[in-house]
Amino acid sequence: MTTILRHALWRVLPDPARRPPARYVQCRECEEKSPVTPVQAESDLWAMTHSGRTQHTLYREFAATDLITKRVRGGSS
Repeated sequence: MTTILRHALWRVLPDPARRPPARYVQCRECEEKSPVTPVQAESDLWAMTHSGRTQHTLYREFAATDLITKRVRGGSS
């Protein structure tokens, strides 16, 4: 019995039709988080406002970018 395996190479790329990254900031002290927005200044303002209200100073930023996969030519064996 003969088995032929085909291997295809793929690349992961930013989606050319993508929107700006979606981002939010989460407080590491109380887990409260900002609204999701593509504008970093809005999440920064949320963090500063939250700090003023709670005295919390530790945050983590999350950002998501749309991606696509594209097959690489000549990627079979």
